[in-house]
Amino acid sequence: MFIDINGIKMNTVSFGSGEETFLGISGFVADWRVWMFVFEELSTKMRCVGYDHRGSGESLAPPETISKQSYVNDLFIIMDKLGIEKCYLGGESFGGAVALLAALQQPERFKGLILIDTNLPNAKPIDENRKQFINFIKSDHQGAIEAFIESIMPEPNIEHMKRMGVYICLRPNPEVAVRILELTAEGETDYPLHKIQIPTLIVYGDKDGEHIIENSHFLKKTLSDAELIVIKGAGHVPIVTRTQEVVDAIKKRFFND
Repeated sequence: MFIDINGIKMNTVSFGSGEETFLGISGFVADWRVWMFVFEELSTKMRCVGYDHRGSGESLAPPETISKQSYVNDLFIIMDKLGIEKCYLGGESFGGAVALLAALQQPERFKGLILIDTNLPNAKPIDENRKQFINFIKSDHQGAIEAFIESIMPEPNIEHMKRMGVYICLRPNPEVAVRILELTAEGETDYPLHKIQIPTLIVYGDKDGEHIIENSHFLKKTLSDAELIVIKGAGHVPIVTRTQEVVDAIKKRFFND
């Protein structure tokens, strides 16, 4: 269903039912489908909710409306509209940064955090690699997205998944992609993440980028109730490429399965 947030129609999906709810946030220009394989596994026992974050998928939005705080606000509005008082919150990549900000602002809304190959919300200058990627998007949008997918999915024999990734990530226009990349330089430089006391599962693939691996270990040391799982041979999106291992880790951490 579409939820209207100040004139922006946010595409939301819901699968399964149960006393517990799992809500997943995707990163960069990906939409809810990044979580669909996880939803498929978890929805047999619980409600699974996803949405196209502002500017992605079918949630079309002007680039100037996109900010870290607008992402957090959208999350809480969607939860309220769907009657989700409290949930397990999953965040993949930049979605993890949004999840951390949400946990800082309304921790009582979350039973657990699942952070997958996550970025930190802390603002940092745009480095040369990101500048080059922004210019690549401006000059050759499709080529840039194809190269991006190739770099984050290094696992062998997954060409079908890479095609899906390109299809999903090409949906937003290049102006939106650039705006999202610019968000890393905005906000606070040092959020008080140590104040988060919500039980947390941190997962990353050991073939992901160095900064993601560093982020994951930083969060393990910083958060008071965090478990860290490393998936050998996985890249940036193990929720797609190594779904069962991620689901098994979620069930073990939170549901004693």
